[in-house]
Amino acid sequence: MTATAVRGSFATAVERRAETLFAEAAQRLAGTLNQRRCLHAIAELAVAHLADVAVVLGPSAKPYAEGVRLAAAGHLTELRMLPQELADVPALVEAMTSAPPASRWLDPGTLPGRLLPSGVAPLGQVLLTPMSGDGVPGGALLLGWRAGRAPKSDDELAVARTFATRAGAAMAAALLYREQSEAMAVLQAELLPPQLPRLLGAELAGGYRPAERGLLVGGDFYDVFTPAGAGSRTVVVLGDVCGKGAPAAALTGKVRQTLRALHLVEQEPAMLLRVLNDALLQPGQSGQLSHSGQFVTLVLGQLDRLPGGGLRLTFATGGHPTPLVLRANGQVSEVPVAGTLVGVVPTLQVGTASVELAPGDICLLYSDGMTEARGGDSGREQFGEHRFRQALRDCHGWTAEAVVSHLEQLVVDWSGGAIQDDIAMLAIRSRPLAGNGLALPVSRS
Repeated sequence: MTATAVRGSFATAVERRAETLFAEAAQRLAGTLNQRRCLHAIAELAVAHLADVAVVLGPSAKPYAEGVRLAAAGHLTELRMLPQELADVPALVEAMTSAPPASRWLDPGTLPGRLLPSGVAPLGQVLLTPMSGDGVPGGALLLGWRAGRAPKSDDELAVARTFATRAGAAMAAALLYREQSEAMAVLQAELLPPQLPRLLGAELAGGYRPAERGLLVGGDFYDVFTPAGAGSRTVVVLGDVCGKGAPAAALTGKVRQTLRALHLVEQEPAMLLRVLNDALLQPGQSGQLSHSGQFVTLVLGQLDRLPGGGLRLTFATGGHPTPLVLRANGQVSEVPVAGTLVGVVPTLQVGTASVELAPGDICLLYSDGMTEARGGDSGREQFGEHRFRQALRDCHGWTAEAVVSHLEQLVVDWSGGAIQDDIAMLAIRSRPLAGNGLALPVSRS
């Protein structure tokens, strides 16, 4: 065979190995956005197709670099390199922080011992190849070969560099996904239902379940605003933003924060609703809800303690289902209060009503996702007001937490585990004064 034929045969073999490597890399790296799994896949692919040893270090916002190391016929181990350890290899720091630095050969004898897998045979050559995706540093890949086994041609080196580039793109995508997930988690934490306060003479329990899987928040919400100063009152609220998912959650956050700010200067429920309506209709709010087709329904209640024991709740509503009262003897009634949708027209019609709770009585605020949940034998029948009230009636004598948990489970079971709309509840149970907690003002009327 001539020299030309030998070179051609060698080139063909390199191309076949490259095709196999890149096909497997595309399958494994494109199939995950988890940074840790990306590191593992890159090391395993590199040792299977390119080198005797692979060390992969990924980008990290932590004070150390995280990575993995693997030798042929060995076990993959994880690695953490502190800044002072990385400083011993300046080329490694450059590869991880600058894009795009050039690949370079390193003297194996200059590498920190713990950087390489334990028990590995002495290496003859080490190639440092930066992993950069779309110009973004994605970490660094070190490939090591025993003496006499390093790549013998530019084509082989080109394969290693191309693999590092593709690995870097996968790492950059995983890093972006992680940053977005962390940012979303922070935003969602701000919108999650609050931890309910302990109130003397009152027991509070809330329940919430978003319709869209994968989201922790949606368009329904509840909140409790405790006194902000002398003479201020505790206010409870439960609301429902038209729609579901992220757009509804964004408006939910705006409504909750607006109400929290307004509560610092106003606690009277009807006035709170009117000022909120004005705020949502201001130009530049996300806003002008009547133009976007979105609206908000709300029920607001002010809590006071009765002089002889028990609670008084004074409600105002804006287009929301009326609160229900479960008496200790099992009787269920509604609070006769009504009003128009919030954020639709400048002139808001607000009704108000009060209800007194004796110890053991419960007042339940809820969203229409509870009664309008579809399921049953046909899969299309609504849970309905009658069924909902009967279920509440069966809960007399229960704690507020037990009532909320039971009703939520009934509706979820009715829907076959897949609710079509967000659901929310807030239960206020009157109980005798005992234990620690925030004191409620005594009713002035």
